[in-house]
Amino acid sequence: FSVGLILGLFLIASCSKNDPSEGGIEVNEATEQSTEIELTEAQFQTMKMEWGALHTGEFSEEIQVQGTVQIPVEGMREITTYFGGYVQDLKLIEGQEVRKGEVLFTLENPDFLRLQQDFLEINSQLAYLKAEWERQKTLAQEQISAQKNFLKAAADYDAASAKAQSLKKQLAMLGINADGLTPATMRSKISIPSPISGFVEEVLAVPGQFLPPAAKALTLMSKEHIHVELVLFEKDASKVHIGQIVEFTSPDSPDEVLKAKIKVVGKSINAQRQINVHADLLDEKEEAKLTPGMFLQARIQLDPQRSLAVPEESIIEVGEDHYILVQKSKSAGAFTLQKIKVTPGAKGKHYRAISTETALDSTVVVLVKGGFNLL
Repeated sequence: FSVGLILGLFLIASCSKNDPSEGGIEVNEATEQSTEIELTEAQFQTMKMEWGALHTGEFSEEIQVQGTVQIPVEGMREITTYFGGYVQDLKLIEGQEVRKGEVLFTLENPDFLRLQQDFLEINSQLAYLKAEWERQKTLAQEQISAQKNFLKAAADYDAASAKAQSLKKQLAMLGINADGLTPATMRSKISIPSPISGFVEEVLAVPGQFLPPAAKALTLMSKEHIHVELVLFEKDASKVHIGQIVEFTSPDSPDEVLKAKIKVVGKSINAQRQINVHADLLDEKEEAKLTPGMFLQARIQLDPQRSLAVPEESIIEVGEDHYILVQKSKSAGAFTLQKIKVTPGAKGKHYRAISTETALDSTVVVLVKGGFNLL
């Protein structure tokens, strides 16, 4: 082939590509400086463009946050005892469920017998001391006996009463009913019941061990009233308040969205410039799906704001900027479009909120489809 022939073929191909008679559609793309675009009816139909309306509605923005599943303080219990003793009948393992009132283990100590003995002894003396106090009171009133005898009888009775009441309360702390105590029902072993229904988080004692007073034997945890603890950055703190809805998912079920309502918003900012937000599940039955300590991805629904909105597909992204194309004028077989810069906001079901420096009203006609071909 000669050079002239090759050049001729190239020119023929170029002319054929840009000739509208061959079925091509020329589109005058808007330059960065230009804000207007000319569009013919033929171009509109060929590229299957569509017009849409500008809407006004309420839209709620979201804040993306992270959080964890937590248990309130009343759902966590450390099992300690008022009195020391040797651990017996401990058969629990971590993760095991327990019911409120269920015996966790028993403690054995000879000192428990001495407390019961002391109570029975002092309690048996009360009737005599009370009778002596009443007798001395009568004798003192009739001036038959000296006043000091009456005062001594009163002091003895009061001291015995106080000691009996003290021992009675100590026995109650051991779970022993002093009112029904007799020499035959005295025991050296006491039961430690579970104060809550839940599960065993940690076992710290072993059978046969002497557990000192106030030493921790077990930790229990209840999954009742489980809640979501969110971490919010300082810049978003002013946007959040009690009553807002939180949607969240867990790593185990990323497609299952659960909902909670904000109950408490922290009042102080920590060293990481964050605050904690407490939210309770709307449906308490869903608490069973969550595990304490579980990591969560959450979205806080902010208060809805009234805003202009367009169908989301009508927003055209150009670099870091966003635009919509509106119909400025219409003539026979042609349209003049105006490029308007917008800032996208919250998303609705079919629309997205926008803000713009250019004043727009409800009569504006927006290019919904095909605008990406023009910018």
